[in-house]
This record gives sequence, structure tokens and C-alpha cells, in this order.
Amino acid sequence: MAAPSYTHRVSPRARRLTLKVESSGEVIVVTPRFTPKWLINQFVEKQAAWISHQLEKLTQQQPGQTESILLFGQAYSLKLVYSDQAPIGVTIVDKEVRLNPVEPAGSAAWTKAQFQQLHRFLKQTARAYIEPRSSQLSQLMQIEYQQIRYKQQKSRWGSCSSYGNLNFNWRLVHCPPEVIDYVIIHELAHRKQMNHSSRFWELVAHYSPDYRLHRGWLKRHGRFFV
Repeated sequence: MAAPSYTHRVSPRARRLTLKVESSGEVIVVTPRFTPKWLINQFVEKQAAWISHQLEKLTQQQPGQTESILLFGQAYSLKLVYSDQAPIGVTIVDKEVRLNPVEPAGSAAWTKAQFQQLHRFLKQTARAYIEPRSSQLSQLMQIEYQQIRYKQQKSRWGSCSSYGNLNFNWRLVHCPPEVIDYVIIHELAHRKQMNHSSRFWELVAHYSPDYRLHRGWLKRHGRFFV
């Protein structure tokens, strides 16, 4: 069996080679630094059957032609629409998120390419909100930052690096705007307080008085998105 394509990520904390298949169908190999390419390829080749099985399970689990999705806390119908008249890609019409895929009509199950197409749209939509809003809130709080980066993390909605970069989970796009604002404020506050001290929470509360409600929303609903 031929080795599947994969994304290689280096982690200074990694002690061995690990493999995972994301919900998007992306195959990711995490390795320690200086791991030779031939060893990575050999590792992936040995796991080819397992990877194929995981990708098949993903396809079976994908929604049919009509499902629902949350965008900024609002429910939208998610629909595959095969049309020569509509543009290829994702569009929002009323309360529907419509995906007109590149591939011709086929099975009702979503393909890996279609799922990736939807994820690209969600990432772009997240960026379109988070970036201008971060700029607005940083001016309001009079706190500067360097860059904004996006990740898909299992346990974090955001983080702030010692270099002043703000990292956000692009799946915030599913959350209500006030919850996203809380996460942005939380990370901006870390530019002043790199801890969770009482001063930190006082700063957060000043700009997000209902932050406890927003944290509660993430705890109740967030596990469905990550």
C-alpha cells in the first residue's frame, strides 16, 4: 500500500513519532527535531492501512446533504448544492450555508475534499471577524500585540506568546460574537499579566463584565467544536 500524503510538524517536546488524522482528513505526523525524512516516510508507510481505515471512518461519519452548523452562535442549514449556475465554493443564502463542490454529484456522504473546502471557508470567516475585532479591542484596552495566528487545538481557544503574538483557535467561528470577544480580551490581558492572578481577572472583567457567562458557554458547548 502506497504511503499517503501527510503534513510534517516538528515539536521540541516530542520524544517519538506520532500520527493523527484530523476531522478534515488531514494526516499529521509529529516528530522530534532532526528526524530524518526516510524514517518519517517509513513510519507513515507502516501505518498506511490504519490511516486508510481512519479516513474511511471519517467519510462515513460526515453529514448527509443537509445538516446544520453554528456560525457566530446562530444555527444555519448546511447543504451540498450541485449547480452549474452557482459559483464553486461556499456561500451563505438566508439561513443556509451552501457548498457547491468542484466534484460532480455523487454520494450523499461528504468527501474529504468537500470537508476541507468547508474548513477553508470557516477559517476565512473566523479571520474576517477576529482580526478587525482584535485591532478594535487592543485600541480600547491600549494594549499592543504583534501578530495573529490561527490553530486548531483540542484544549485551547487562544493563547498569548511571550513575543506578543496572539494565537486563536479558528473554531471560534462557531461561538457567539460576545464569546469570541471575551477570548480576544482574555489573550490581550495576558500582554499585561502573563498569569491568571486577581489583577489579570480584574482587567478582563473591566472589558468583559460577563466573562464568567462566556467561559461557561465555552465549557458547555466548546467540546462539540474542537
